[in-house]
Amino acid sequence: MNPADETDNGWQWAAAIIAALTIFRLWAASRIGLAPDEAYYWLWSRVPSAGYFDHPPMVAWWIWLSTAIFGNTELGVRIPAILSVIVTSVAVYATARELLPTRMIGGRSALWLNATILVGFGAILISPDAPSVMFWALAVWVLAAIRRTGRGWLWLLVGLFAGLGCISKYTNFFLGLGILLWLLLDPAARRWFLSPWTWLGGLVALLVFLPVLLWNADHNWVSFGKQFGRLAAEGFTLRYAGEFLAAQFGLLNPLIAIFVGIGAWMVIRSQSRWGRPEAFLVALAAPLVVYMLIHSFHARVQGNWLAPLYPGLVLLAAAAAAEKANVRILRGLADLAAPVGIIISLLALGYFVVQPKSVFSLRSPAERVAGWRDLAEAIERLRQERGAGWIATVSYEVTGELAFYGPGAKKIRQIDERKRYAYEPVDAALTQQPALLVVPNKQHTITRFGKCFQSVEPIEDVSRRGPDGTIESYAVLLAKGASPDVLSAGCR
Repeated sequence: MNPADETDNGWQWAAAIIAALTIFRLWAASRIGLAPDEAYYWLWSRVPSAGYFDHPPMVAWWIWLSTAIFGNTELGVRIPAILSVIVTSVAVYATARELLPTRMIGGRSALWLNATILVGFGAILISPDAPSVMFWALAVWVLAAIRRTGRGWLWLLVGLFAGLGCISKYTNFFLGLGILLWLLLDPAARRWFLSPWTWLGGLVALLVFLPVLLWNADHNWVSFGKQFGRLAAEGFTLRYAGEFLAAQFGLLNPLIAIFVGIGAWMVIRSQSRWGRPEAFLVALAAPLVVYMLIHSFHARVQGNWLAPLYPGLVLLAAAAAAEKANVRILRGLADLAAPVGIIISLLALGYFVVQPKSVFSLRSPAERVAGWRDLAEAIERLRQERGAGWIATVSYEVTGELAFYGPGAKKIRQIDERKRYAYEPVDAALTQQPALLVVPNKQHTITRFGKCFQSVEPIEDVSRRGPDGTIESYAVLLAKGASPDVLSAGCR
């Protein structure tokens, strides 16, 4: 949309590299087993709903559509996440074209997004972060266009993307606070408070989000309670603050993180900061950064929680790198940022594909995705041999993995934490059939869950194995006479 006509072709190189990365990601996604959270989201997608216990529904809708087209395979589940990175990269490039003077910055920004460790490796994993990041980036693109062109009707698109972001992940509520902060602090933007387009955009966002709001109201606000319960402050501690900052420094890519810091400092020091496009990016990001920093003083902040900010942060970093290009050492660091981040991400993906034995007796990070298919096949074999009608589990991780790699969602039921499955119709007929009870191989666990059946007969122990041997062992028991309310109230 920016009329500048620079001839720099850096964006073409960026596009070619991102295309090559996408091909590699598609290959890796087809070779790496689903992580438990991914299998859990796939389980959601079997029953499309306007809400779920842990998150709003967008990730389940994406998986439902992609598996309907590409099948129930690892790649079929993950394709939306991989393709969303392409859309986000385009949004980052387009935002740079709205805010910044040269195509080179746009191409570098898009490439740097793919060179962050969080996106570079996490691009193949399906989670609520994928749509959350994409819709946040699209909204920022449109906001940048509003800032440049003054076209009021674009607020309707902001509302659409903001609403879609909120039905992806509740973290996207903070974009609204960022927009409010920008409008308050930027003198040139304050006029939008008086424009009906701004308020109509807010109405569009509310209407888009309304189905999730109504679903929560109909389910005792279970999803809001799960996520916003984290807002309750606990005791003050410095234990997690350093961990939070170090995690972001690493996940951003340390070289890119340096330029994020430089860009933020340039905004703070500038006497005419609101004339700088970087100040717009800082304002949009500030509420979420401040909240997460405060949160880190009383609880752990997961590394991916700042993911929606990464498109804006790489724009800030690329702008800083361009402004400091005359500083030799910084120019060298900027040239290294993309190769370093991309190589690290490719090596990490390759490690998860190959899953070699670990060294020095360390636990392999690939254990989380290893061995699930073999475990599910072993348990399904036992189910058929013993004539069990269904499989009873006691964790969402095992539930999702056994459903995906085993007999399917209809024959797997978690018998505790039933609030996780409020979207799922209760099949009372299952409780009248024998079940295979699969529990971690610990006596207190077997005793706790065995009491929810009239009789429990041990069959055998099975293990989930990885390249270094047994990861976890499970007791498999033939359970008969399930409590009538075990699939509604749960096993207590």
